[in-house]
Amino acid sequence: MKQIVDKFIESKKDEMLKDLSLLIKYESTTDNLEENIACLKALNNLAKAKGFTTKTTKNNDVLIIEMGEGKETLGILAHLDVVDTGDLEKWETDPFEAVIKNNYIYGRGTEDDKGACVMSLYAMEAVKNLNLPFKRKVQLIIGTKEEEEWTDIAHFKEEYHVPDFGFSPDGSFPIYNEEKGYADVVLLFKEEGIVELKAGESYNTIPSKAEITLSNKQKIVAEGTSAHSSMPEKGDNAISNLSEKLLKTEEAKNKSFVLFINDYFSHNSFGEKLLRDKDEDCESRTTLVPTVLSLTEEGIKLVINIRHNMGITYEDIFNAFEPLKTKYKFTFNIEGCLNPMYVDPGLFFLEQMDNVQKEYKIKGGFKAASGSSYAKSMNNFVSWGPVMENEESTAHMENERLSMDTMILATKIYAYYIYKMAIKEGE
Repeated sequence: MKQIVDKFIESKKDEMLKDLSLLIKYESTTDNLEENIACLKALNNLAKAKGFTTKTTKNNDVLIIEMGEGKETLGILAHLDVVDTGDLEKWETDPFEAVIKNNYIYGRGTEDDKGACVMSLYAMEAVKNLNLPFKRKVQLIIGTKEEEEWTDIAHFKEEYHVPDFGFSPDGSFPIYNEEKGYADVVLLFKEEGIVELKAGESYNTIPSKAEITLSNKQKIVAEGTSAHSSMPEKGDNAISNLSEKLLKTEEAKNKSFVLFINDYFSHNSFGEKLLRDKDEDCESRTTLVPTVLSLTEEGIKLVINIRHNMGITYEDIFNAFEPLKTKYKFTFNIEGCLNPMYVDPGLFFLEQMDNVQKEYKIKGGFKAASGSSYAKSMNNFVSWGPVMENEESTAHMENERLSMDTMILATKIYAYYIYKMAIKEGE
């Protein structure tokens, strides 16, 4: 049966690329409601054309594509919303126009997470076309607010039954049964003497460019390298770089936000002075990074994105910032705080998942993720693929891209797992 599934997917490569190219055309950044609804509708049409049953939430922010029947449901959680493009000058291609070169498909959302939506749809189609009886229902649940506050998943939970177990194809192989927690701390500084200030748009992306115009008309620009905020070591934070430059100017060196950033995030450090892990032997430490710096009507807005390990609580985060607000003259709010996630690797559905990935020569086993995915939103969900373990992840970066070989291999893995878990084998 594995060979039948594999051959089906191999025969669909051109169709998959065509469908992914269609989805990339939609500028479905998280805050663009109209484009997200249009993109969701396009995927809905693709699913209906393949004979799937579909439905949506009342707000049209989640699409559910399903097949099969049974007392239990296997869920697949993916999303169509994307982060902003970053610095357009750093893109080699139009971010909203799919371009294929060197066996990669370029475009915003190819890896995170439109590519995974297409892979999951074709994996389901491969199993559906076997025309075998099901022992479990399968649902592909597509959201539109993953890159922000998960109001879409909240709406889904209000209207539909939550699947019993599953995965989110929104990371890397092997299986990530642990994820760090997530929080955004939004600070507001009352400052004068600044005409323009802009760095970053997405709370979960390290910005690659930051620029400021001071009241003396001096303009300062700092460059960097974008990266997913859960992997700050892969980037070069333009906000930190800008603050280091401002510290050398007479006009801005004493401004509170400049002092704060330099005291805790200079030289691209990750906020160790603010918040430290209780277990100092943990494999991947808690990180805090500035991701947005902008001038608003209320003052200077600074967003600190936090990825915290087990043992760190909301109260710990609050207590890290509260004692500093008088010294640095800021107010702050904590938004979107999510606890770290852990799923027992001994559960049956994960044992089967591990067996399947090993059949496709994936090293196998379980790891802890530095990022966050929809897997946190439901019990017994993990993050699984589609990026291969030793492959560079380009999520949230300029020139985001997906290997076509990875697209086909990951789709085969997902299809065979769906077959193993949802079909009555031997009948």
